[in-house]
Amino acid sequence: MKIRLIVVLLSALCFVACGTADTPQHNSTPATSADRPAWTNVAEKIEKSDVVLFVGDSSDSSSEEDAATLALQNAFSKVSNSFGVAVKSEFDSHQVENNGEYSYAIGVKSSVTGKQIEVKNYHIKDKYIERHGRGYNGFVLVSIPKTELARIQIEVDGFGLWALNSELPESADKIRALFPVFNKKGIKLNEKIDFEDTQDIARVAMESHKAFFLSIEITETKAEEYNGEFYSVVQLKAELFNLLTKETIERWNIESKGAAYSAKDARGIAISKAVQEIIEQVE
Repeated sequence: MKIRLIVVLLSALCFVACGTADTPQHNSTPATSADRPAWTNVAEKIEKSDVVLFVGDSSDSSSEEDAATLALQNAFSKVSNSFGVAVKSEFDSHQVENNGEYSYAIGVKSSVTGKQIEVKNYHIKDKYIERHGRGYNGFVLVSIPKTELARIQIEVDGFGLWALNSELPESADKIRALFPVFNKKGIKLNEKIDFEDTQDIARVAMESHKAFFLSIEITETKAEEYNGEFYSVVQLKAELFNLLTKETIERWNIESKGAAYSAKDARGIAISKAVQEIIEQVE
């Protein structure tokens, strides 16, 4: 089964947000810049100690509702851009109510997990609408906690941990062939940790600040020699874990055989064949 992960950072990024509004001020006045709140003059965002406020704007909309919707869309475009993601201007967006809470969907699915990236607790801090000729200009101030932005950054980056449990010295070099293949899928396994430190996966997820964890165990289950030729059978077990969603993405359990004129080479061939089988499934 191939891993269904989309390459990081397509032409657009999706945000599904469960947010709340802090009863923002709503104004509809003739267009004069002097009447606008000071925050509407900020081009991108306002940094606070614990939150970042993103300023979204729109112009010449046909209604106050459209002005507010497009301004909110523009604010989330700036959120996307803050992660280095280009957002199409024609992407689909909508707001729906579910059990009294509002969700906001923008763009396409996420790159790293294949699911929609979620902004879990944004707040609409303020809103300002003004008449402009026959149309309306809109401004929206969206507040997102820095902790939430940090969590999203981890998912966008796609960095991961890996750990190997094996007494076979050939194992460490052979499994590195996996890393370029995972990297193409947006999973960057850039840090090795001791296998003994991975027994509490919840703690690993909390302390690592990574998106993925690849666990690999390799054992030799059979080794024999016949007329000067060595034979080896190895068992490779691997698990790819999403540290953000606490879900296992994929598991492998592969038995592989190798033959050569030395025990070392026979084990190396067996391990390489098992690794290649995973590569073929991931690609």
